[in-house]
Amino acid sequence: MIADEIRQKFLDFFKKRGHLSQPSAPLSTDDPELMFTIAGMVPFKAFFLGEKTSPAPRLTSCQLCFRTNDLERVGETSYHHTLFEMLGNFSFGDYFKKEACEWGLEFVTQELNLPKDRIWTTVFKEDEETESIWKRLGIPSHRIIKKGEEDNFWSAAEVGPCGPDTEIFFDRGEEFGCGKPNCLPGCDCSRWIELWNLVFMQFNRDSSGKLSSLPSKNVDTGMGLERVTTVLEGVSDDYKTGLFTPIYQWLKEISPVKKEEKAFRVISDHLRALTFLLGEGILPSNTGRGYVVRRVLRRAFRYGRRLDLREPFLYQGVPVVVEVMKNSYPWLSEKSEKIAKIIRNEEESFKGTLIRGIEILEGIVDELKKKKTSAISPQDAFKLFDTYGLPLDLTEEVLREEGLRMDRAMVDSLLVKHKERTRKEFLERRKIFLSKDKTILNQLKMKIDKVRFEGYTKEKLKTSLIGIIKKGSLIDKVKEGEDAKFILASTPFYPEGGGQIGDRGKIFTEDSQAEVMDTQKFSNNIILHYVKVKRGEFRKGDELTALIDVKRRKKICRSHTSTHLLQASLRKVLGKGVKQSGSLVEEEKLRFDFTHPYPLTRDELRKVSFLLNEKIREDLQVLTEEVSLSEAQQRGAIALFEERYKERVRLVDIGGFSKEVCGGTHVSRTGEIGVVKIISETGVAAGIRRIEALVGEKAFLWMEEKENLLREVAFKLKTSEDKILPKIEEIQENLTK
Repeated sequence: MIADEIRQKFLDFFKKRGHLSQPSAPLSTDDPELMFTIAGMVPFKAFFLGEKTSPAPRLTSCQLCFRTNDLERVGETSYHHTLFEMLGNFSFGDYFKKEACEWGLEFVTQELNLPKDRIWTTVFKEDEETESIWKRLGIPSHRIIKKGEEDNFWSAAEVGPCGPDTEIFFDRGEEFGCGKPNCLPGCDCSRWIELWNLVFMQFNRDSSGKLSSLPSKNVDTGMGLERVTTVLEGVSDDYKTGLFTPIYQWLKEISPVKKEEKAFRVISDHLRALTFLLGEGILPSNTGRGYVVRRVLRRAFRYGRRLDLREPFLYQGVPVVVEVMKNSYPWLSEKSEKIAKIIRNEEESFKGTLIRGIEILEGIVDELKKKKTSAISPQDAFKLFDTYGLPLDLTEEVLREEGLRMDRAMVDSLLVKHKERTRKEFLERRKIFLSKDKTILNQLKMKIDKVRFEGYTKEKLKTSLIGIIKKGSLIDKVKEGEDAKFILASTPFYPEGGGQIGDRGKIFTEDSQAEVMDTQKFSNNIILHYVKVKRGEFRKGDELTALIDVKRRKKICRSHTSTHLLQASLRKVLGKGVKQSGSLVEEEKLRFDFTHPYPLTRDELRKVSFLLNEKIREDLQVLTEEVSLSEAQQRGAIALFEERYKERVRLVDIGGFSKEVCGGTHVSRTGEIGVVKIISETGVAAGIRRIEALVGEKAFLWMEEKENLLREVAFKLKTSEDKILPKIEEIQENLTK
């Protein structure tokens, strides 16, 4: 296959020029600014920053990359992909612009035998040095295009190493062009193929956008293997190369529909990406990287409907991808069966949702078109998600393809209101339940000494069932399918209190199992476990095992510790007049009410957020100890509602930065939190402000969604992300003329 030859030829070319060849790094990355490896330079970022020493001053690699910033365009064009291979050569303080340009031109014209008179270049408009280098190498002035920062100044993320770049383009000829007089490299038509991007990595951009010089002047280049293969194979687009044609052929063999180009492209691209992502152990889930994997998989499965493939089919194509890529990635072969199994399971679970939800959405689309309405109602979009489980991004994508839109902000608002209403209904039901059981609970309170809470140190506990309550009565047994409240002699389950929601998990014996849906406290000595018996039966006096949902508890711990850090940060920025007036600590989310007379300014909120996350990065130790209330207050601990505390209290000290009296559960070090993102600051009453924030993976996901939205806006406006506001102002000015 030509792609294999190009890959090897590139690496050999640079090895002969003193470069140490490096294997492809994992698609997942530890870089806090990135979720995936999106470019060949990502594994070497620390070398560019001078934080680590490169194994050699010159490196070369063929790096697997994964991007979703152009997900909606995959299938629309012949060259957009999620997964791609990036050939690159790198210099860390060794050679710079002259050698990079010389070798770039030499490789494409002598090794790949592309005619020099069809090579064009672009340069950063302020980079006269690179322009003169191209001229000396024989590229005439009219084939050197000067461009601004949005086109020829490259960085992998908002902050980090960056620099001006120069691109090498191949002119496929006027027959591939759009015919416009200004058709030049960078035009969206098929005439111009960007072969290679040579980045002169010499700056570091901080969070404020300020540039400073890196310790050395570096080179980072990237040549997309798929695009180069298209040129050398002499085909019209990437999907007609040997990298994709076997997948296409397999699809056409199993598909009743033979002519649906976009579907073939989407499925071929996404199946390649899924094979590598799952092969690396990045599994589908509802958060973080796993959510991206699930989204890509579901998008591919949905496009199968266009080919009349309504049953799971993607898994069958895994061996095809493995066969195509086996020469360079032989490790895929041994994981092929496992990858296919994961994909099939996902397809099976999504099939029902897709059939119900998509068919209803398609009906809504038909109605909107008949009525000549351009947008789905937020209520319909919400119902598709809430009732039929259709992901909102999928609804958005289908609507976009049909030239329709959805007000995402309004739908998100409905979601928030629904969650709040659901919680209020739950609390009301719980109040009713407790009132029904109040008589019997008061009787039990006199008989039971105290249920021992051991959840600070234990997640799993052998204990005994000392009471079963159902419909206001004590009963001796409860069987499969029934709901009840269990009272245990001791428990690891944290009962809701102090703003922290109650634990969930399971209670089981060898023959029976119950799901714990919530944990509540009645008075100071009874802890109630709201259960649904899933298997077998439970009797009063049974010896059993109680196991909390550990993953959920850890998320709640992150949120609770974040609440303490938030309060301390607010007091540092706004003063000690800030006092807590309420809180809610949930999985990956928190709400904090506090006293303050005015809304926070943007600068104040930024300072609070920065300080809070700074303490997370410092990985402060979280210490807890039992002390007297007076001692806790002498140490400077914040104590609320003093009348509720007993003489002995639990003091939570976070690295000396925060000290609070608190009975909740916490992480052991702040680094476990990851990140906290404040999403709103509002007033809830006179002199009372409320901050809502996301924690951990949910915060990362929220930021990724906003980043994707920003990219989409920039793309629609045909500008760079940092030029969106000037572009809008320009449009507004033109509209008023």
